[in-house]
Amino acid sequence: MARPIRVPAGTKAPPREPPGTEPTIPLRLTVTRGALGLELYEKLAVGPLDVWRLEVSLTNLKFPVDLSGGVRLFRHRRGKLEHLGLGLGLDALARWLSPRLKDALGGLVRPVSVWRVPGGIGVGMVGARGALAFDALWAPLGDSARFVITRARGADLAAPALAVTLQTVDTALGRSMERQGRIVSLPRAALVVTREVMPAVGARAPSAEDMQCGVLEGEGDAVLVDLDTTLPPPALGDGVVRALELAELTVRADDDLARGAMESARDGYVAALERAPRHPEISRLIAELDVHAGDRAEAALSMLLETSHDVAEYGEASAILLSRVGDPDGACDALRAATRGEEYAPLSALLFAEMARHEKEAPARLRALDDAVARCPGLARIRWERFEARLERGDVRGALADAEHLEASVSGSRARHEICRTAAQRLLDLGYQRDAGRLFERALRYLPDDEAATAGLGRALLEAGKTNRAVALLERAIALGESRGNPQFDAMVDLGKILAKMNDLPQAIARVREVAAPSERLALARALEAGWREQLGDVAGASLSYARMREALELGATAPVADAIDWLKSGARFEWEVRKDAVSSERHLAVALRLAPHDRGVGDAYRTIAALVAASTKARP
Repeated sequence: MARPIRVPAGTKAPPREPPGTEPTIPLRLTVTRGALGLELYEKLAVGPLDVWRLEVSLTNLKFPVDLSGGVRLFRHRRGKLEHLGLGLGLDALARWLSPRLKDALGGLVRPVSVWRVPGGIGVGMVGARGALAFDALWAPLGDSARFVITRARGADLAAPALAVTLQTVDTALGRSMERQGRIVSLPRAALVVTREVMPAVGARAPSAEDMQCGVLEGEGDAVLVDLDTTLPPPALGDGVVRALELAELTVRADDDLARGAMESARDGYVAALERAPRHPEISRLIAELDVHAGDRAEAALSMLLETSHDVAEYGEASAILLSRVGDPDGACDALRAATRGEEYAPLSALLFAEMARHEKEAPARLRALDDAVARCPGLARIRWERFEARLERGDVRGALADAEHLEASVSGSRARHEICRTAAQRLLDLGYQRDAGRLFERALRYLPDDEAATAGLGRALLEAGKTNRAVALLERAIALGESRGNPQFDAMVDLGKILAKMNDLPQAIARVREVAAPSERLALARALEAGWREQLGDVAGASLSYARMREALELGATAPVADAIDWLKSGARFEWEVRKDAVSSERHLAVALRLAPHDRGVGDAYRTIAALVAASTKARP
């Protein structure tokens, strides 16, 4: 277990020990490179880094040397750093990154993942707005620790994957490292680390000249690197060399991309493509920029075709472009290719989910979602998508299994309540009253006084024909909502319908009259109120209610078009037949005609009433 250093960065002198105490100094005397020196014998932590080896030679000593004072006699002498061994635990790095990136991608839904890749590390994260993954390859230069970012890829992102990656890196690292384009570096890494470590353990920081970074090696769940004065420059792999050359070629465009200057970045990539013709990575970046810019699908596809005859190899960007030009099969092929070999499971799952949206047949969509869930079973978003797809096919048992898995995957009464209530509401909307009622009851086990779940259970029982129990639950839901300032408008509408069936129209009107915006059933409530007032003979009140219903629809109130047309036609009929007001009748039909311009019945009715309005206007003196 590494011993954490809790001394602030920049400490130059060891703290003074209280009298009579003997603090532990994890250094020992040793012979280093033929000279007396100091050696670290206990692993120490500096942020996510572990310093597991440190050797300092003490120069300019006059012999003979009295060693009886031990380390305390030499710890304030300025020595020369000879060797530094660093380790980076992947789990420790993930824990260090997660709080710094908690707001990335609309808020992370699970901690950051870090894994080893050949020559570096891979990083992945998934949030409410998509998934992102990239590799950081080790590319040291002298005593500068450098990583070059490559293979940036994502799904459902609001910007090109590389742009999101560079912005994420800037957020995570802050000022602790430097970034130019896609190269992240820590100049004079050995000096920076020893200035953190040595003062914190009560010793003077040594000089760190002529240090050379070595090769990055993997060991278990960590990567290790040595820095030494005798190491030769490490040989870089082909992939690292190509990534460095590309980073040099696109450095200005990458910086523009990181700061959100998309058009300037595109110009820079086009200029880089002139210098390196048909470069696949640069072509892909330009295509991604065109994807997010809008109507540039044909131009972006032609650029990709110049680079490769198989556009599908460009992953999600080519899938979106192919879909926009009317080739959903090609889009599915591109997404399928992108999932092959993808290490980061949430990203692969989201690509499968996107493939499901491009599939034309329901069985194929469900197979793609099955693959998505198999790739990342714990990703709630994918489970919800399969829940919806199964319900659309009538597979209630399968949908309930997904709901149970979602419930089991979260902890806490409120979180489990929300899962059950959301699934129950969706079941109820699709007409599965019995299963919806069971899930509403399960939701109420977690939060017995939740007004929304109480109202949902009441509605489910009402649709199942259990009126008496439904009334009690709806009244309880309304009371709970009023006491908490969260009115349950749906419950008011349902209770009003029950009262109307009991021939208690005045109280039914009173209930639906309470419904207000932003209820999705506002137009329905106004239509019911108008109809009931008409039955009671309240002509003025009915006319006002029909007008309020029409106004709600004009302002965008949610309602099925067929229902809205029926309500407006009823209002038009009432205004003409009862009140003999052709102008008000025409207004109702005009709104209906805007909602359904091709409805022959509405058109005929509108023309008839419009002719009457015109005739009455001409007849006026």
